[in-house]
Amino acid sequence: MSIYFVEKSFSQTKINPFQNNLPYTSEWIMLKLLETASFKQYTGGGKDGIFQLVITKKNIDWEYRIFDFIQYEEYHKNNMIIAVDSEDLNIAKEKYQGHSYDDHFLRVYEQQILMHTTTKESYEMIIEDNCLKSWNLLKKEIKLAEEKPIGELLGDPFDYSDYIMFSNGGAGAERVISSKQKGYIEMSLDTPYVTGARFYFDCEAIAKDGLLIRDGAHLKVRSKLPLKKYLLWTATPDALGISENTTPRVFAETADQSFQNKFGIILNHDMRS
Repeated sequence: MSIYFVEKSFSQTKINPFQNNLPYTSEWIMLKLLETASFKQYTGGGKDGIFQLVITKKNIDWEYRIFDFIQYEEYHKNNMIIAVDSEDLNIAKEKYQGHSYDDHFLRVYEQQILMHTTTKESYEMIIEDNCLKSWNLLKKEIKLAEEKPIGELLGDPFDYSDYIMFSNGGAGAERVISSKQKGYIEMSLDTPYVTGARFYFDCEAIAKDGLLIRDGAHLKVRSKLPLKKYLLWTATPDALGISENTTPRVFAETADQSFQNKFGIILNHDMRS
């Protein structure tokens, strides 16, 4: 495992200058920090080059993301290319003092609630197991018919399938469910799909028990998470009084509004996703 620090203008994403200009392998990953862009964060590129996490300073936690990324990738023994100016790197290092990618507490900018969305079929299995499980664990238990996770279409790193991914709101997770049903990446949040379920978890409790992992892009839990201790509420079409044949946007917005009304907790959709 090696770390290569380069200028933020580094743009060699198809061939690897650190390995004789050969194509990148799955053991390589890159972080790039931008001053500004039309987005807060981007992940991808692993299908035809190096997988990248591109973040911008629009994120109030950009300093933490850099070193969460480095620690997480060190744990998974991946080679890293860090395209961050030395001044920004030093600022981030100073701010990150006393932290770890698995901090057992919520940081000041982190939200109280984590969400996980699943298909109708998987929802029934989750309730039967009384816990969430990663794709790799479910595959090991022979509970999945699909041969590959949806993340493979995006070129996600292999280790992502060892984890349960969460969000802090918005309809991004519903986009994944819609894509899984269609067999291709469906970016529209207004294209009809069949709704499953949306779980709302106590993020602080998960962190206190040492289960919360930060990889610079996502909040996640390794392997499995029991429902009994951490689940606050589940949104389903029946619970919301809507049809299961709807759109990702309608389901996500209706579910989040219902949660906010029920618990009096405001969900900040501009946070990490």
